[in-house]
Amino acid sequence: MENTEQHEKGIIFYDVHIFYYTWYGTPHMDGKYIHWDHILVPHWDPKIASSYPRGRHMPPQDIGSSFYPELNPYSSRDPDVLESHMEQIGASAAGVLVLSWYPPSLADDNGEPTEDLVPVVLDAAYRHNLKVKGMCMYVCVCVISSTGRNNQHDL
Repeated sequence: MENTEQHEKGIIFYDVHIFYYTWYGTPHMDGKYIHWDHILVPHWDPKIASSYPRGRHMPPQDIGSSFYPELNPYSSRDPDVLESHMEQIGASAAGVLVLSWYPPSLADDNGEPTEDLVPVVLDAAYRHNLKVKGMCMYVCVCVISSTGRNNQHDL
């Protein structure tokens, strides 16, 4: 089969991509909830939007996600969470990890800069044989554009 590789833990499918976001935070690890508590996104029709609540999600029970994580709201900086995620990704047989990344010192309106986590994620991927081209996993970085961007932040 093209774009697959046999590995000691099974077959890796390089046509399967998993997007991985490092923007989550909790009071325990980060001093506050990050991204779990974003605003309640309003409906695009003002008439419909007026019938729904406004404000922010209120973790830990009410989070900004359609699905509640099995690990509970977590911090992307928690090494145990990262290890668990890499184990789950390895077990999925996905061949490409797409790492969401903002240029240095930038983040979206609900988050904080996470560029320091890029090498941590790459190291964890390596420990789980989910590594860069030539072994078991390709790593692709998804650069998020931002307002006010200039050549200083270009790769």
